[in-house]
Amino acid sequence: MEDSWYADLRAAHRPSQVRLLLVGESAPDRRSGERRFFYAPLLDRRDNLFRGVVLALYGHRFPPGSAGTPKAPWLDRMVRDGAYLIDLVPYPVNGLPPGERARARRDHVLAAVEAALSLDPTGVIVCHTECFRVLSPPMREAGLPLLHHAPLPFPLGHLRSRFVEGVREALTAGGLDLST
Repeated sequence: MEDSWYADLRAAHRPSQVRLLLVGESAPDRRSGERRFFYAPLLDRRDNLFRGVVLALYGHRFPPGSAGTPKAPWLDRMVRDGAYLIDLVPYPVNGLPPGERARARRDHVLAAVEAALSLDPTGVIVCHTECFRVLSPPMREAGLPLLHHAPLPFPLGHLRSRFVEGVREALTAGGLDLST
């Protein structure tokens, strides 16, 4: 079960119609620091997925020193455009040992596919290589409109351009234009 802090923030940004469903691995582990999350109100210096998604969808690159910037304008735009992020695993896994992390991904595939089906998206993009590997076969079997056939890397700084290019190619290949 997802912690209510994450669930409440996610629910506050759910569009009435999901056109683009993005699937991440999980919310990040706070590692004894402040909580951070894709839907948290302020940009964190480690908000790699948020930065990558905004760059891919809207062409906006956050300049150095943007930490603390309100995310509301971008989150509001995503809601208007029907873009929505869910996570495969409902609790942070990035701090787990590799075997436990992989098991958590496998254990939550069915629930993630059911969640995606309930949202009835026009298109789906999985934003993490290992998540794509476990999710793509069952998503396709369920008839979900997965827009890419190869995994996209998580958009860490050195992989962000590959992620952005992959998202843009997937949207084009799927005929999904969020500006309409």
